[in-house]
Amino acid sequence: MNQESPKKNKDIQDQAKKNRGTEHQGTKEKFWFDENQDKLFKIGKHKGENWAEIVAFHLATLLGISCAKYEPGSLPEESPTKYGVISQSFINKKDGERLINANEFLAQLIKNYDPDKTYRQENYTFSRSIALIKVLIPPLKEKSIKQFIGYLIFDVWIGNQDRHHENWGFVASSTELSLAPSFDHASSMGCRVGDTEKQERLNTKDTGYNVEAFSSKAKTAMYNNDGKILKTYELSELCHKHYPEESCFWIQKIKQVSEQDIAKCFESLPENWMSDIDKKFTTKLLQANQKQLKKLCIKN
Repeated sequence: MNQESPKKNKDIQDQAKKNRGTEHQGTKEKFWFDENQDKLFKIGKHKGENWAEIVAFHLATLLGISCAKYEPGSLPEESPTKYGVISQSFINKKDGERLINANEFLAQLIKNYDPDKTYRQENYTFSRSIALIKVLIPPLKEKSIKQFIGYLIFDVWIGNQDRHHENWGFVASSTELSLAPSFDHASSMGCRVGDTEKQERLNTKDTGYNVEAFSSKAKTAMYNNDGKILKTYELSELCHKHYPEESCFWIQKIKQVSEQDIAKCFESLPENWMSDIDKKFTTKLLQANQKQLKKLCIKN
């Protein structure tokens, strides 16, 4: 990654006044804008959610993970100014493409599956998600499963707890169906935790409260086949158990990311978006998860 100076917020005041379209999915304030309504402006409920999206995008890029691009933006017409992230749509509407979220297909595949129940959805499991990919895109299932395992291993690394059934899906065109790029990583890297708690966890000698302990308690939105919600580390173990080659492919890439590489991802942010404590805590969390993932592929 090239050395970059801190970025500035992209002022979307003038663009937002024209061709503005509503986005109903999710709980955050957001809208589509620009001439073709192909750019999404999303405002995090917590300021940390904004930097998390951008840092996650740059980390995904380091690994070669297909990911929606995020950059900082602001609405200066609001008082006070609203800050958020701008994401370019990965859907080509002119070619008739559309995004179909996983919940729509899971509801067709699984009896009594509630597509509107985003959380505490016990029918949303790792095995069923993999089965969905195999059923929908059998000609490309090996490539797509490797890609999807990459998303899940990436989630474990960044501590993403929000890969629910509307936060991944498929791009449908008139001729084919493919796995959509990864998107929506605003619930990662402990971005909602305050500076005071982060400092305490960084400084403590209590192994039950430090950053490593914090990382080990992170939960996913997926369940195992026994109706128990999966922690992120448990998800990585499932990935490795059923797809060891694919998992270790991505873990090897994560192993190669240095502290300097992580620091460069922070440089893509405007000044004052991340505190020094945020940066220290995030680096420590990524390193803790990196270390945990390495154990799965110790022989590789």
